Amino acid sequence: MRSANHVAAIGLVSILTFGGVGAITLSQPATANQGQAQQAGTFVGVDHPAEGKAHIVTNEGKNYLVFDDAFQSHEGPDLFVLLHRSEVPESYAETDYVNLGDLQKVNGMQVYEIPADVDPSTFKSAVVWCREFNVTFGYAPFQN
Repeated sequence: MRSANHVAAIGLVSILTFGGVGAITLSQPATANQGQAQQAGTFVGVDHPAEGKAHIVTNEGKNYLVFDDAFQSHEGPDLFVLLHRSEVPESYAETDYVNLGDLQKVNGMQVYEIPADVDPSTFKSAVVWCREFNVTFGYAPFQN
């Protein structure tokens, strides 16, 4: 049996793969399942190369951070995906960011659910960060 997050991920893949906002998911009728992109940015490498795009998407009342198929970075220890309050992240105090979890893979599309109590509009970039060495691999400043 497929989980709700799996179905939502399929929907987000559909949204991004087939032309962005308004594409439908495989699980629901079109009228009930249109996603809406809120913010997007292109990755900039810092201490390691990073490329591709990050999007914040709302689908069925939930917010997600989505890296596109072109996303690419390097392997590293202790890599996390963050939403950061600065366009160009320079510090990592706990009040500066929200941690969305471990980086799933170093290339390709991936989806991170944003907690319901987090307002994505208060963040200015998506970041791939190495916690162990406090190193920014790359960031994507959001353009509204």
